[in-house]
Amino acid sequence: MTANENPAPLFVLQGLMLVLVSTRLIWMLRKTRERGRKLMTPGSIRETIDYLPGGICFSTPSGRPVLANRKMNELCYRLTGHTVINAHALWEELRLFQSADGCVRLDEPWINANRGDSAAEGSMFFSFPDGSIWRFRKEELSDTAPQYFQYEATDISELCRYSKELYESNRRLAEQHERRQNLLTNIVDINHKKEILSLKMWIHDNLGRCILTTKQHLSGGALSEHIPHLGELWGNTIRGLAGLTLVDTDGDVSPEIELQKAADMIGCYISFRGERPVGRRTERLFYAMVREALTNAVRHAGANLLDVSIEPSPMGYRVEISDNGNAQVSLVTEGNGLSNLRRRLEQEGARLEVKCADGVVLVAELPAEGGGVSAWGE
Repeated sequence: MTANENPAPLFVLQGLMLVLVSTRLIWMLRKTRERGRKLMTPGSIRETIDYLPGGICFSTPSGRPVLANRKMNELCYRLTGHTVINAHALWEELRLFQSADGCVRLDEPWINANRGDSAAEGSMFFSFPDGSIWRFRKEELSDTAPQYFQYEATDISELCRYSKELYESNRRLAEQHERRQNLLTNIVDINHKKEILSLKMWIHDNLGRCILTTKQHLSGGALSEHIPHLGELWGNTIRGLAGLTLVDTDGDVSPEIELQKAADMIGCYISFRGERPVGRRTERLFYAMVREALTNAVRHAGANLLDVSIEPSPMGYRVEISDNGNAQVSLVTEGNGLSNLRRRLEQEGARLEVKCADGVVLVAELPAEGGGVSAWGE
Protein backbone atom coordinates (compact mmCIF):
# COMPACT_ATOMS: atom_id res chain seq x y z
CA MET A 1 0.00 0.00 0.00
CA THR A 2 1.38 3.35 -1.00
CA ALA A 3 0.97 6.62 0.72
CA ASN A 4 -1.52 7.71 -1.95
CA GLU A 5 -3.94 4.74 -1.32
CA ASN A 6 -6.84 5.15 1.16
CA PRO A 7 -6.75 2.54 4.02
CA ALA A 8 -9.95 0.50 4.68
CA PRO A 9 -11.92 2.08 7.38
CA LEU A 10 -11.50 0.33 10.77
CA PHE A 11 -15.22 0.07 11.38
CA VAL A 12 -15.65 -2.05 8.24
CA LEU A 13 -13.25 -4.64 9.63
CA GLN A 14 -15.02 -4.70 12.99
CA GLY A 15 -18.40 -5.20 11.34
CA LEU A 16 -17.06 -8.09 9.31
CA MET A 17 -15.74 -9.81 12.43
CA LEU A 18 -19.09 -9.39 14.19
CA VAL A 19 -20.96 -11.01 11.27
CA LEU A 20 -18.58 -13.99 11.28
CA VAL A 21 -18.94 -14.54 15.05
CA SER A 22 -22.75 -14.27 14.95
CA THR A 23 -22.97 -16.76 12.10
CA ARG A 24 -20.83 -19.20 14.05
CA LEU A 25 -22.98 -18.90 17.17
CA ILE A 26 -26.21 -19.43 15.22
CA TRP A 27 -24.78 -22.53 13.61
CA MET A 28 -23.71 -23.94 17.02
CA LEU A 29 -27.14 -23.30 18.54
CA ARG A 30 -28.86 -25.11 15.68
CA LYS A 31 -26.56 -28.12 16.10
CA THR A 32 -27.22 -28.22 19.81
CA ARG A 33 -30.98 -28.08 19.31
CA GLU A 34 -30.89 -30.85 16.73
CA ARG A 35 -28.74 -33.00 19.02
CA GLY A 36 -31.26 -32.45 21.87
CA ARG A 37 -34.15 -33.56 19.66
CA LYS A 38 -32.31 -36.71 18.84
CA LEU A 39 -31.56 -37.38 22.56
CA MET A 40 -35.22 -36.91 23.78
CA THR A 41 -36.68 -40.02 22.22
CA PRO A 42 -39.30 -42.46 23.59
CA GLY A 43 -36.49 -44.92 24.15
CA SER A 44 -34.51 -42.45 26.24
CA ILE A 45 -37.58 -41.65 28.34
CA ARG A 46 -38.22 -45.36 28.97
CA GLU A 47 -34.58 -45.87 29.89
CA THR A 48 -34.75 -43.03 32.40
CA ILE A 49 -37.92 -44.42 34.01
CA ASP A 50 -36.33 -47.88 34.18
CA TYR A 51 -33.68 -46.49 36.52
CA LEU A 52 -36.20 -45.11 39.01
CA PRO A 53 -35.80 -46.71 42.50
CA GLY A 54 -39.53 -47.50 42.68
CA GLY A 55 -41.92 -49.28 40.39
CA ILE A 56 -44.36 -47.44 38.14
CA CYS A 57 -46.87 -48.45 35.49
CA PHE A 58 -49.40 -46.56 33.39
CA SER A 59 -52.34 -48.31 31.77
CA THR A 60 -55.58 -47.65 29.94
CA PRO A 61 -58.91 -48.32 31.71
CA SER A 62 -58.99 -51.76 30.05
CA GLY A 63 -55.68 -52.61 31.72
CA ARG A 64 -53.41 -52.45 28.66
CA PRO A 65 -50.02 -51.26 29.95
CA VAL A 66 -48.74 -48.13 28.27
CA LEU A 67 -45.52 -48.01 30.25
CA ALA A 68 -44.13 -50.24 33.01
CA ASN A 69 -40.60 -49.82 34.29
CA ARG A 70 -38.10 -52.49 35.18
CA LYS A 71 -38.67 -52.37 38.97
CA MET A 72 -42.44 -52.80 38.60
CA ASN A 73 -42.00 -55.83 36.37
CA GLU A 74 -39.43 -57.29 38.75
CA LEU A 75 -41.66 -56.92 41.83
CA CYS A 76 -44.74 -58.25 40.05
CA TYR A 77 -42.78 -61.25 38.77
CA ARG A 78 -41.66 -62.11 42.32
CA LEU A 79 -45.25 -61.88 43.58
CA THR A 80 -47.21 -63.47 40.73
CA GLY A 81 -44.68 -65.25 38.55
CA HIS A 82 -45.18 -62.96 35.55
CA THR A 83 -44.58 -59.37 34.54
CA VAL A 84 -47.21 -56.73 33.84
CA ILE A 85 -49.39 -58.08 31.04
CA ASN A 86 -52.71 -56.54 31.99
CA ALA A 87 -52.57 -54.00 34.82
CA HIS A 88 -56.22 -54.44 35.82
CA ALA A 89 -55.92 -58.24 36.02
CA LEU A 90 -52.62 -57.92 37.87
CA TRP A 91 -54.20 -55.67 40.51
CA GLU A 92 -57.00 -58.17 41.11
CA GLU A 93 -54.40 -60.92 41.42
CA LEU A 94 -52.50 -58.91 44.03
CA ARG A 95 -55.73 -58.33 45.98
CA LEU A 96 -56.13 -62.12 46.34
CA PHE A 97 -52.46 -62.74 47.10
CA GLN A 98 -51.52 -64.00 50.59
CA SER A 99 -48.06 -65.56 50.45
CA ALA A 100 -45.72 -67.30 48.01
CA ASP A 101 -41.95 -67.90 47.75
CA GLY A 102 -41.18 -65.86 50.88
CA CYS A 103 -43.38 -62.92 49.86
CA VAL A 104 -46.23 -62.13 52.28
CA ARG A 105 -49.24 -59.82 52.13
CA LEU A 106 -49.17 -57.58 55.22
CA ASP A 107 -52.27 -56.73 57.21
CA GLU A 108 -50.71 -55.97 60.60
CA PRO A 109 -52.30 -53.45 63.02
CA TRP A 110 -49.33 -51.14 62.73
CA ILE A 111 -49.80 -51.19 58.94
CA ASN A 112 -53.54 -50.49 59.14
CA ALA A 113 -52.99 -47.65 61.60
CA ASN A 114 -50.99 -45.71 58.98
CA ARG A 115 -52.79 -46.49 55.74
CA GLY A 116 -54.74 -43.29 55.29
CA ASP A 117 -58.12 -42.61 53.77
CA SER A 118 -57.47 -44.35 50.43
CA ALA A 119 -56.15 -47.56 52.00
CA ALA A 120 -59.30 -49.66 51.67
CA GLU A 121 -58.99 -50.17 47.90
CA GLY A 122 -56.08 -48.02 46.77
CA SER A 123 -53.12 -49.51 48.69
CA MET A 124 -51.64 -52.93 49.47
CA PHE A 125 -48.52 -53.88 51.42
CA PHE A 126 -46.14 -56.77 50.80
CA SER A 127 -42.95 -57.98 52.46
CA PHE A 128 -40.21 -59.66 50.43
CA PRO A 129 -37.58 -62.25 51.41
CA ASP A 130 -34.84 -59.61 51.63
CA GLY A 131 -36.80 -57.89 54.45
CA SER A 132 -38.02 -54.97 52.37
CA ILE A 133 -41.64 -53.80 52.51
CA TRP A 134 -43.31 -52.33 49.44
CA ARG A 135 -46.55 -50.44 49.10
CA PHE A 136 -48.55 -50.89 45.90
CA ARG A 137 -50.93 -48.06 45.15
CA LYS A 138 -53.48 -47.56 42.37
CA GLU A 139 -54.60 -44.10 41.32
CA GLU A 140 -56.78 -42.75 38.56
CA LEU A 141 -55.23 -39.86 36.64
CA SER A 142 -58.37 -37.77 36.29
CA ASP A 143 -56.65 -34.76 34.72
CA THR A 144 -55.57 -36.62 31.59
CA ALA A 145 -57.38 -37.17 28.32
CA PRO A 146 -57.69 -39.96 27.39
CA GLN A 147 -58.08 -41.55 30.87
CA TYR A 148 -55.17 -43.47 32.38
CA PHE A 149 -54.44 -45.36 35.60
CA GLN A 150 -51.17 -45.15 37.50
CA TYR A 151 -49.82 -48.12 39.50
CA GLU A 152 -46.99 -47.28 41.87
CA ALA A 153 -44.71 -49.44 44.05
CA THR A 154 -42.75 -47.69 46.82
CA ASP A 155 -40.17 -49.07 49.24
CA ILE A 156 -41.44 -48.11 52.72
CA SER A 157 -39.24 -50.42 54.80
CA GLU A 158 -37.80 -47.64 56.97
CA LEU A 159 -41.19 -45.98 57.38
CA CYS A 160 -42.77 -49.27 58.46
CA ARG A 161 -40.04 -49.87 61.01
CA TYR A 162 -40.75 -46.53 62.67
CA SER A 163 -44.48 -47.09 62.30
CA LYS A 164 -44.25 -50.44 64.08
CA GLU A 165 -42.20 -48.93 66.91
CA LEU A 166 -44.72 -46.10 67.27
CA TYR A 167 -47.64 -48.54 67.28
CA GLU A 168 -46.01 -50.71 69.96
CA SER A 169 -45.22 -47.66 72.04
CA ASN A 170 -48.82 -46.43 71.81
CA ARG A 171 -50.09 -49.90 72.70
CA ARG A 172 -47.88 -50.02 75.81
CA LEU A 173 -49.05 -46.56 76.83
CA ALA A 174 -52.68 -47.64 76.43
CA GLU A 175 -52.05 -50.71 78.59
CA GLN A 176 -50.33 -48.58 81.24
CA HIS A 177 -53.26 -46.17 81.22
CA GLU A 178 -55.71 -49.06 81.66
CA ARG A 179 -53.66 -50.48 84.54
CA ARG A 180 -53.55 -47.07 86.16
CA GLN A 181 -57.32 -46.70 85.87
CA ASN A 182 -57.78 -50.16 87.40
CA LEU A 183 -55.34 -49.25 90.16
CA LEU A 184 -57.30 -46.10 90.96
CA THR A 185 -60.49 -48.15 91.15
CA ASN A 186 -58.77 -50.69 93.39
CA ILE A 187 -57.52 -47.90 95.63
CA VAL A 188 -61.11 -46.86 96.23
CA ASP A 189 -61.98 -50.43 97.20
CA ILE A 190 -58.90 -50.72 99.41
CA ASN A 191 -59.72 -47.48 101.22
CA HIS A 192 -63.29 -48.69 101.69
CA LYS A 193 -62.08 -51.97 103.18
CA LYS A 194 -59.62 -50.12 105.42
CA GLU A 195 -62.47 -47.97 106.67
CA ILE A 196 -64.55 -51.07 107.43
CA LEU A 197 -61.61 -52.72 109.21
CA SER A 198 -60.91 -49.60 111.25
CA LEU A 199 -64.56 -49.37 112.32
CA LYS A 200 -64.69 -53.05 113.20
CA MET A 201 -61.57 -52.71 115.35
CA TRP A 202 -63.06 -49.71 117.11
CA ILE A 203 -66.30 -51.59 117.80
CA HIS A 204 -64.34 -54.63 118.97
CA ASP A 205 -62.34 -52.56 121.44
CA ASN A 206 -65.39 -50.64 122.70
CA LEU A 207 -67.49 -53.77 122.99
CA GLY A 208 -64.77 -55.49 124.99
CA ARG A 209 -64.42 -52.42 127.20
CA CYS A 210 -68.19 -52.34 127.81
CA ILE A 211 -68.31 -56.01 128.75
CA LEU A 212 -65.31 -55.78 131.09
CA THR A 213 -66.57 -52.62 132.75
CA THR A 214 -70.06 -54.05 133.23
CA LYS A 215 -68.61 -57.30 134.62
CA GLN A 216 -66.42 -55.38 137.08
CA HIS A 217 -69.36 -53.36 138.38
CA LEU A 218 -71.52 -56.47 138.67
CA SER A 219 -68.89 -58.37 140.64
CA GLY A 220 -68.21 -55.32 142.85
CA GLY A 221 -71.88 -54.81 143.65
CA ALA A 222 -71.85 -51.18 142.47
CA LEU A 223 -73.79 -51.53 139.24
CA SER A 224 -76.51 -49.03 140.13
CA GLU A 225 -73.97 -46.30 140.83
CA HIS A 226 -72.39 -46.59 137.39
CA ILE A 227 -75.50 -47.02 135.25
CA PRO A 228 -75.15 -43.54 133.54
CA HIS A 229 -71.54 -44.24 132.63
CA LEU A 230 -72.34 -47.74 131.39
CA GLY A 231 -75.28 -46.42 129.39
CA GLU A 232 -73.02 -43.95 127.59
CA LEU A 233 -70.45 -46.66 126.82
CA TRP A 234 -73.04 -49.06 125.46
CA GLY A 235 -74.78 -46.27 123.51
CA ASN A 236 -71.58 -45.31 121.70
CA THR A 237 -70.89 -48.93 120.86
CA ILE A 238 -74.40 -49.48 119.50
CA ARG A 239 -74.14 -46.35 117.34
CA GLY A 240 -70.85 -47.67 115.98
CA LEU A 241 -72.59 -50.91 115.06
CA ALA A 242 -75.22 -48.87 113.24
CA GLY A 243 -72.47 -47.17 111.23
CA LEU A 244 -70.95 -50.55 110.39
CA THR A 245 -74.22 -51.71 108.87
CA LEU A 246 -73.79 -48.91 106.33
CA VAL A 247 -70.18 -49.38 105.24
CA ASP A 248 -70.23 -53.19 105.20
CA THR A 249 -73.29 -53.74 103.00
CA ASP A 250 -73.98 -55.20 99.60
CA GLY A 251 -72.88 -52.92 96.77
CA ASP A 252 -76.24 -53.39 95.05
CA VAL A 253 -78.06 -51.61 97.90
CA SER A 254 -78.30 -47.83 97.72
CA PRO A 255 -75.92 -46.26 100.28
CA GLU A 256 -78.48 -43.54 100.98
CA ILE A 257 -81.12 -46.11 101.90
CA GLU A 258 -78.69 -47.91 104.19
CA LEU A 259 -77.66 -44.60 105.72
CA GLN A 260 -81.28 -43.71 106.43
CA LYS A 261 -81.79 -47.12 108.04
CA ALA A 262 -78.75 -46.59 110.24
CA ALA A 263 -80.01 -43.13 111.18
CA ASP A 264 -83.42 -44.55 112.12
CA MET A 265 -81.75 -47.07 114.42
CA ILE A 266 -80.21 -44.26 116.47
CA GLY A 267 -83.23 -41.97 116.35
CA CYS A 268 -82.15 -39.44 113.71
CA TYR A 269 -83.52 -38.30 110.36
CA ILE A 270 -81.37 -37.15 107.43
CA SER A 271 -82.68 -34.44 105.10
CA PHE A 272 -80.95 -34.24 101.71
CA ARG A 273 -81.21 -31.10 99.57
CA GLY A 274 -79.74 -30.86 96.07
CA GLU A 275 -78.57 -33.29 93.41
CA ARG A 276 -76.56 -36.20 94.80
CA PRO A 277 -72.96 -36.53 93.58
CA VAL A 278 -72.45 -39.06 90.82
CA GLY A 279 -69.50 -41.33 90.19
CA ARG A 280 -68.23 -44.16 92.32
CA ARG A 281 -65.42 -42.36 94.11
CA THR A 282 -67.29 -39.10 94.63
CA GLU A 283 -70.35 -40.97 95.93
CA ARG A 284 -68.30 -42.90 98.47
CA LEU A 285 -66.59 -39.77 99.71
CA PHE A 286 -69.95 -38.05 100.04
CA TYR A 287 -71.63 -40.80 102.06
CA ALA A 288 -68.54 -41.32 104.23
CA MET A 289 -68.75 -37.64 105.13
CA VAL A 290 -72.49 -37.88 105.90
CA ARG A 291 -71.93 -41.01 107.98
CA GLU A 292 -69.24 -39.36 110.10
CA ALA A 293 -71.38 -36.25 110.56
CA LEU A 294 -74.34 -38.44 111.62
CA THR A 295 -72.28 -40.32 114.21
CA ASN A 296 -70.84 -37.13 115.72
CA ALA A 297 -74.19 -35.29 115.69
CA VAL A 298 -75.96 -38.03 117.63
CA ARG A 299 -73.09 -38.92 119.91
CA HIS A 300 -71.90 -35.46 120.93
CA ALA A 301 -74.89 -33.17 120.32
CA GLY A 302 -77.89 -35.44 120.81
CA ALA A 303 -79.28 -34.39 117.42
CA ASN A 304 -82.31 -36.02 115.80
CA LEU A 305 -82.10 -34.14 112.48
CA LEU A 306 -79.16 -33.93 110.06
CA ASP A 307 -79.38 -31.45 107.20
CA VAL A 308 -77.26 -32.22 104.10
CA SER A 309 -77.04 -29.55 101.39
CA ILE A 310 -75.42 -30.26 98.00
CA GLU A 311 -74.65 -27.51 95.48
CA PRO A 312 -72.61 -27.44 92.28
CA SER A 313 -69.23 -25.71 92.50
CA PRO A 314 -66.29 -25.01 90.15
CA MET A 315 -64.52 -28.01 91.64
CA GLY A 316 -67.54 -30.29 91.42
CA TYR A 317 -69.78 -30.32 94.51
CA ARG A 318 -70.03 -28.21 97.66
CA VAL A 319 -71.47 -30.20 100.56
CA GLU A 320 -72.56 -28.59 103.83
CA ILE A 321 -73.80 -30.71 106.74
CA SER A 322 -75.36 -29.30 109.92
CA ASP A 323 -77.59 -30.68 112.69
CA ASN A 324 -80.13 -29.52 115.29
CA GLY A 325 -78.08 -30.68 118.24
CA ASN A 326 -77.98 -28.77 121.51
CA ALA A 327 -74.21 -28.68 121.91
CA GLN A 328 -72.59 -25.24 121.89
CA VAL A 329 -69.09 -25.67 120.50
CA SER A 330 -66.44 -23.04 119.99
CA LEU A 331 -63.56 -25.36 119.17
CA VAL A 332 -63.57 -28.86 117.66
CA THR A 333 -60.88 -31.35 118.55
CA GLU A 334 -60.76 -33.87 115.72
CA GLY A 335 -60.91 -37.47 116.87
CA ASN A 336 -59.99 -40.56 114.92
CA GLY A 337 -63.19 -40.52 112.86
CA LEU A 338 -62.95 -36.91 111.70
CA SER A 339 -59.19 -37.13 111.20
CA ASN A 340 -59.57 -40.26 109.07
CA LEU A 341 -62.31 -38.55 107.04
CA ARG A 342 -60.13 -35.50 106.42
CA ARG A 343 -57.19 -37.65 105.38
CA ARG A 344 -59.33 -39.70 103.02
CA LEU A 345 -60.85 -36.62 101.41
CA GLU A 346 -57.48 -34.98 100.91
CA GLN A 347 -56.07 -38.16 99.37
CA GLU A 348 -58.81 -37.98 96.75
CA GLY A 349 -58.27 -34.28 96.01
CA ALA A 350 -61.17 -33.00 98.14
CA ARG A 351 -61.16 -30.35 100.87
CA LEU A 352 -62.82 -30.38 104.32
CA GLU A 353 -63.54 -27.45 106.62
CA VAL A 354 -65.02 -27.71 110.13
CA LYS A 355 -66.97 -24.65 111.27
CA CYS A 356 -68.32 -23.85 114.74
CA ALA A 357 -71.44 -21.69 114.34
CA ASP A 358 -74.52 -22.72 116.34
CA GLY A 359 -73.03 -26.18 116.47
CA VAL A 360 -70.60 -28.05 114.26
CA VAL A 361 -70.93 -27.62 110.49
CA LEU A 362 -68.94 -29.70 108.01
CA VAL A 363 -68.20 -28.07 104.65
CA ALA A 364 -66.46 -30.01 101.88
CA GLU A 365 -65.51 -29.46 98.26
CA LEU A 366 -65.70 -32.75 96.36
CA PRO A 367 -64.21 -33.15 92.86
CA ALA A 368 -66.52 -34.26 90.09
CA GLU A 369 -65.51 -37.67 88.82
CA GLY A 370 -65.87 -36.57 85.19
CA GLY A 371 -63.66 -33.53 85.78
CA GLY A 372 -60.56 -35.05 84.24
CA VAL A 373 -57.00 -35.06 85.46
CA SER A 374 -57.03 -31.83 87.42
CA ALA A 375 -60.11 -32.78 89.42
CA TRP A 376 -58.72 -36.04 90.75
CA GLY A 377 -55.03 -35.27 90.81
CA GLU A 378 -54.21 -37.91 88.23
